[in-house]
Amino acid sequence: MPSEVVTPHSFSAASRYDDQRDRPLRTLDGPQEQPLTLSLNDTAMVTLLATPDALEPLALGHAFTAGWIERAEQVEDIQMSRLRHGLLVRLAVSSQTEARAAGLQRAGASVSSCGACGVAEESQLMQGLRRLPARPPLAPEALMRGVESLQRHARAGLHMALALDGDGEVLARGVDIGRHNALDRVIGEALSRGEMPAAVLLSSRCSMELVQKTVRAGIATLATLSLPSALAVEIARACDLNLICCHRGRHLERLSGPA
Repeated sequence: MPSEVVTPHSFSAASRYDDQRDRPLRTLDGPQEQPLTLSLNDTAMVTLLATPDALEPLALGHAFTAGWIERAEQVEDIQMSRLRHGLLVRLAVSSQTEARAAGLQRAGASVSSCGACGVAEESQLMQGLRRLPARPPLAPEALMRGVESLQRHARAGLHMALALDGDGEVLARGVDIGRHNALDRVIGEALSRGEMPAAVLLSSRCSMELVQKTVRAGIATLATLSLPSALAVEIARACDLNLICCHRGRHLERLSGPA
């Protein structure tokens, strides 16, 4: 059977552009982003592009998933100041913590709080990976409760991460232009509370660094709306992480996890 020929008349596009070239930036409806520099004491560690809201959980979560700190109590204070184009978030830590983290400092800036961008060696890329204790994933009906909440609170142009308890109820939301930042936000919230969620659910596809962040946090289940990469599945299986692809809520596919 021949394939269908698509002609210009098959599309319902407008006949001309709506010219908004002179529209003031302040009136645009798109998501906001700014350069965000994270420093340990006076040592700048990384610059991210992030949504400039609720920056303390993001800074704390990224410091943890990047391996700079091992617990929230290592950060004595968090201060924010304005730079020429963005913001500086300064985490006050001990000199020992600062020196240990210096070995993990990235080679350059990152477009988000990705766990991979800019690392100098492959060993840094795999830092923090371990085999998790064998725990079952959320029951399907509990996870679907989280998917419904994710879809209900979706925000145009932004990624969302949800921290879920064992019943699929939302404990915290992280919203950011970067999917890695969104995950770091809910991990930072959990660090502040002193307890990690049963699962995290992301509005994105799954790449390896999202697996790395979840495993480092000791969270048993990572669910994403869209397909994971093959490397993400491989690492998740090696770590006994329950990795679930939700296929936009159409059906749930478990790709890794203990028997």
